[in-house]
Amino acid sequence: MSSTPAAAPKFEPVFTRGALFILIALLLGETTVNFIDRQVVSVLAPVLRGEFHLSNGQYAAIVNAFMATYAIALPFAGWVLDRLGVGRGLTLSVSWWSAAGMLTSLVRGPLSLGMLRSLLAVGEAGAWPAFAKATATWVPAEARTLAIGVCNSGSSLGAMIAPPLVVGVTAIAGWRGAFLATGAIGFLWVLAFQLFRRSHPEMAIAESAPVSAADRVRWVELLRYRQTWAVFFCRFFADPLWFFYVFWIPEFLTRERGLSMAGIAAVAWIPFLVADVANFTGGYLTLRLQRAGWSANRTRKTLMVGAALLSPLGILAVFAHSLFWTIAMISVAIFFWMFWSITIHSLPGDYFPPRAVASVYGIGGTGSTLGSVISTWAVGRTLDVTHSYAPVFVGIGLLMPIALLFGTALMGRVEPVKDF
Repeated sequence: MSSTPAAAPKFEPVFTRGALFILIALLLGETTVNFIDRQVVSVLAPVLRGEFHLSNGQYAAIVNAFMATYAIALPFAGWVLDRLGVGRGLTLSVSWWSAAGMLTSLVRGPLSLGMLRSLLAVGEAGAWPAFAKATATWVPAEARTLAIGVCNSGSSLGAMIAPPLVVGVTAIAGWRGAFLATGAIGFLWVLAFQLFRRSHPEMAIAESAPVSAADRVRWVELLRYRQTWAVFFCRFFADPLWFFYVFWIPEFLTRERGLSMAGIAAVAWIPFLVADVANFTGGYLTLRLQRAGWSANRTRKTLMVGAALLSPLGILAVFAHSLFWTIAMISVAIFFWMFWSITIHSLPGDYFPPRAVASVYGIGGTGSTLGSVISTWAVGRTLDVTHSYAPVFVGIGLLMPIALLFGTALMGRVEPVKDF
């Protein structure tokens, strides 16, 4: 970061405490709905696989139809948001993926299911850049870090809500009804968001403020820095662990532990509740360490090492003989992965000035999705060949230490880049 501070925005919206609370709650709702809709197929995996006679490879291909499209759409989502404005862009994003979710109720086989998951990904790609841009546009500077932390927990909150919600709706209205119901939630969110925007016209003034040429950052400039690649590879290798648990755990619990849909609804949300706890625990621990005098470099690397060493305990889940220990070990893995995630999400801001943070975040997101596409294919292929989850859990569990090796080799000291 240069010694010259970035120019302050020309307009800072002033909300009452209550209005600010509602805005952050709406943004949390957006990320939560995003992950509910993303989770529907994984919760329904046992039903859909039976309905359409899907192999492990076919199921992996359907998951990858979402992931591959998401990887491609992610950088374009930021471009669209910058041109439409975050208010209109966010409305378009949520409406798009909600419509795609509801249309999934019409699928007739693996091809149409994969195509609609791909369509869902186009809309969902705007969710995370949108909430980051929304907080930067509308939330006062002193509240932004807290707002981002709250909204980021929508991933685990949505993943926690999805199993009992989807199973409950399926029991009443069938699996097609589950897609209709979860998709409709997004349109309810859009309605609430539009009502809030209309009652706060200052939001439109803030998002229409011009961005100076000096504040624009091209991705190609950022690719010259090893710190950017550190973020990329930390997410490329580690994030597949999260997506494995998101997309495969209901299937694993059915095939290996004999759980029914009701059983999945009863326990599949537990690891994601643990993830929510970890999200706040990790943030609080980071705050306490830095208030105690720890540098950003020492804090980040300590949490990364601890997470990389402890998260592989999740490997034991596949060898556990009881459901209790299976869920417990999965929860441990997710708990420490969340510590890692919080730390890696902080690195762009540690290294680069505010005008570049979103772009580095986007590059890291692309790494995350590409790594998850490869790992999802590998999981499906491994299961079809070995008919065992043991090598899958071992391979996924070892990704965190690999991410640590690549990350520490590239990141150097965690401090502002001096020549940017």
